[in-house]
Amino acid sequence: MDAVRVTLVAYTASFRVPAFVEHQLTLTVPPLSTVFGLLSAAVGRWVLPGGVKWLAYRCDYEGKATDLEAIYTVERPKPDHSPRFVTRNVIQREFLVYPRLTLYLPAALESVFRRPHYHLLLGRTQDVASVMCIERTELHPVSSGEVSGVLLPWELVARNNVPAWIQNLPIAFTDEPQRRPVRMHLFGIVDANRPAEVQDGDGWLARDVQEGTTLVLYRKEWMLGSE
Repeated sequence: MDAVRVTLVAYTASFRVPAFVEHQLTLTVPPLSTVFGLLSAAVGRWVLPGGVKWLAYRCDYEGKATDLEAIYTVERPKPDHSPRFVTRNVIQREFLVYPRLTLYLPAALESVFRRPHYHLLLGRTQDVASVMCIERTELHPVSSGEVSGVLLPWELVARNNVPAWIQNLPIAFTDEPQRRPVRMHLFGIVDANRPAEVQDGDGWLARDVQEGTTLVLYRKEWMLGSE
């Protein structure tokens, strides 16, 4: 399978754990919805799972840190009135330090990352990323391998007894003003610093022939929930 490998780097990244509010923890691997956000920013229009045949990715980082962040609440009394300040809360926010997100995409998407339409973000507006390199490679299907820095669908976690952090995460969001998840799924987060062995990949795994990295391959049919 011909692929393009796009490596994104940043000073910080924050992928908020959905259930936490006052103390915002970060996931160590972004959900698929973040990847579709990056694709949308690069292409310049909303990209949903139906628009990509397949994708794969992994995320590693050098460390974690915690910062204090002020959250301002505003309200607009009437549609034609200006927003007004209501409250200010200070929360703890965890983030990744020097993250690197490696995307594997169909080769046809190479050009959009050479000249992205909008800024690329690894989380919040301050988590600005840059494209470190773009390279062509090949992905070969494999039935087993060591994985790290990936999201394993729950089916693989349970079948292989993989130690992972379980989270229910969005695959993508609609482009409506009030965004809705296109689909949610249960994933096991395999940290980049805690590799895990998958013995029964059942068509899910692929290996980068140049780097030898084993990846989880998400196909369009699965992302849409049609298989």
